Amino acid sequence: MKNLRTRYLVAIAAGLVVAPLALALQYSAPPPADVGSVSKAIPNTLGPWRAVSERGPTDLEKKILETDAIFTRTYASGDGAECDLSVVYARDNRRVAHPPELCYKGSGWSVEEKKVVELSIDGRPFPVNRLLLVRGGARLWVYYWYKVGGKNSASYALMQWNIIKSHLLFHASDSALIRVSAFSPAPDRDKVVLAALDRFAAVAVPAVLRGLP
Repeated sequence: MKNLRTRYLVAIAAGLVVAPLALALQYSAPPPADVGSVSKAIPNTLGPWRAVSERGPTDLEKKILETDAIFTRTYASGDGAECDLSVVYARDNRRVAHPPELCYKGSGWSVEEKKVVELSIDGRPFPVNRLLLVRGGARLWVYYWYKVGGKNSASYALMQWNIIKSHLLFHASDSALIRVSAFSPAPDRDKVVLAALDRFAAVAVPAVLRGLP
């Protein structure tokens, strides 16, 4: 009888621990996110870079990310370089910030390189994921990271955990996937393109961090 009672108590304790986590993992009814306010909060001028165009999500992005709270803005500098800034924004929805490789692969890109690198942002190291994507003769360099509340990370698993932890504590959890990218016309131009992308990220990242909740 004592052993049976002990088993019951262990089962109840396990249920109390697992049940909230299961609810958090199944959370799928987030309120709509206002990406328009986020877009307006990020300036059209970032140092020497000026916004030249802006677009919403593609059908593939909406299908994979399950949201239309996405915007991509193209900035150009005086020397002719162009870089894109993209933000996927969500409120209390851990599903939308998938690794962008999913969208790129679905669009026919192959991932030639993926690694974590450190940018220098305001004199401090800022870890991001770096991708090199190839499709036909096109080459695309991408830096991306995740933001949950005031926490930034290159880790998808850590981003998911931060959202789940917020749900367990019954806190709201605004989250975002942010990426900056630039096309390279050929392998021998990669260093020039990456240097331009670094310069753009140096002004774009602080602006995004200030503009996002």
